[in-house]
Amino acid sequence: MSYADTLGMRVLEATPERTRVALTVTWGGLNMHGTAHGGLLFSLADEAFAVISNLEAQAVAVETHLSFFRAAREGEQLVAVATPERVGRTLATYRVEVRRGEEGEVLALFLGTVSRRKRTSSSSP
Repeated sequence: MSYADTLGMRVLEATPERTRVALTVTWGGLNMHGTAHGGLLFSLADEAFAVISNLEAQAVAVETHLSFFRAAREGEQLVAVATPERVGRTLATYRVEVRRGEEGEVLALFLGTVSRRKRTSSSSP
């Protein structure tokens, strides 16, 4: 079982133009204040970032940043929506909005850059 599976993440859409990954906040994902742990939001955003960045190339993160705006509560569904900001030959930067539900408010904003290279025949997505 992967880390994403352990957290209950589900890939809703995976295209080079837009990738969406969802999870439902459970008791195990709460912090000492009773809201979703920042690491949970980061993990969700990072999963969407990993999926989109590896669709057309072999990619590994070189830099990420996450800003928190609002808290999430137990039982809420969160959706991370990843879109490309700039995709070059060796570097690509993606924007990931962590939203409350499909069209809800933005709870956190993630920006990440990957080093990318052409996928070899032995590489898997």
